Amino acid sequence: MDGDLRDPVGILTESVSRGASTLGEWSVRPLVLCLSGGTDSSALAFAAQRARGAFPGGVQSAHVLHKLRGSESEGDAASVRELCGRLGLPLTLLDAAVEPGPNLEERARDARYAALRRAFPNSLLVTAHHLDDQSETVILRLLRGAGARGLGGISTLRDDGIWRPFLSHPRSTLEAACDQVGWTARTDSSNLHPTFARNRIRLDFLPGWEASEPGVSLALASLAESAQALAPFLERGLDRLASTLSVELDRNGFSLDLSLWPPDRPPPHEDPELDLLLERTWTRSGRRPWATAQRTRLIQDSTGHSGKRTGGQSEIAVFGGGRLRVEVVSP
Repeated sequence: MDGDLRDPVGILTESVSRGASTLGEWSVRPLVLCLSGGTDSSALAFAAQRARGAFPGGVQSAHVLHKLRGSESEGDAASVRELCGRLGLPLTLLDAAVEPGPNLEERARDARYAALRRAFPNSLLVTAHHLDDQSETVILRLLRGAGARGLGGISTLRDDGIWRPFLSHPRSTLEAACDQVGWTARTDSSNLHPTFARNRIRLDFLPGWEASEPGVSLALASLAESAQALAPFLERGLDRLASTLSVELDRNGFSLDLSLWPPDRPPPHEDPELDLLLERTWTRSGRRPWATAQRTRLIQDSTGHSGKRTGGQSEIAVFGGGRLRVEVVSP
């Protein structure tokens, strides 16, 4: 947790400046701040503006309009324009319509990043995700049955150029930064709605847990950090197993051959590495993995049996002769 908060903007600015040295080839790319108008991204704007000398590619900003909340969305855009005008940051406004369907948060996020990448294909996108976001993400993934890979939570720097320099700072530091400069940020009313699981965790579950067990948010974030540190070693092991089982991905799904299972390993349904491989393969195919219990049953069915199993998001698994094929069901 951050200690002395007499200069929260300075604390956040140091994280942005110091983080520049960890970005590798991304450090010379243009920096694009993803601004929503809320407290978190406003604090990011103040810190990145002060740290702009560390980025030879320059610093600019973007605001994505989903137009889901009427006048409230228009107010967000106006606030971002005012903020960027105050800081002298170039601003690009982007439209990103959200397709109808389940899981509004996920669809909006996908639309947002797609719009940002179309507009800034070679830039480093920067978001204001913080320690509390990390803790909430770990809880969400635990509830969804995520394995060791999922416990890594939000990564500091993604391979596709999305950077989160504030993951070591709690939400309170970002709030204090806005207070320090006298900036009143916007409040997204959808973040207060209990319909969304993350909101229930943020507003009820995690504060209650923190009240009874102080430090639990930091412990969860530290768990994610440890999982990320182990990730390279785990990924190499999964790569070897994927090669052994001839894992193949295509536009409709993926397949693997359990008849190639090495005899010196535990049975497939008892080998945790195979479950992690399935989870990773599902993710790489662009689909949410089936729950752990469903994956375990699927592995058991696929060894020595033939048949089909449905699950997930309109998917079907076909197995026989050791071969397993998972694909999206055609409409």
